[in-house]
Amino acid sequence: MSVWRAYRKASRRASELSTYAFEQAVELERAAARLNEHGFALEHKASELFPKLQRILAVMEQPLVAAALPWVIRRVLARPYRRR
Repeated sequence: MSVWRAYRKASRRASELSTYAFEQAVELERAAARLNEHGFALEHKASELFPKLQRILAVMEQPLVAAALPWVIRRVLARPYRRR
């Protein structure tokens, strides 16, 4: 009798796992379709943004800027912007 229960439990779990795997596969397929649909727009944005980011990083990597950045962040967070 316990063998039959174990078999039913294993079958039920296998069925649940199969359903879960199918749902995940459908979600992955949807995500891949969205990425393919918007891939060109993302590539275009990246080609626009990456040169700008490289210029900003070139400035940020300067020793004086890198040393002053923690101070600037502390000052900005300690004194929030107030309207006058």
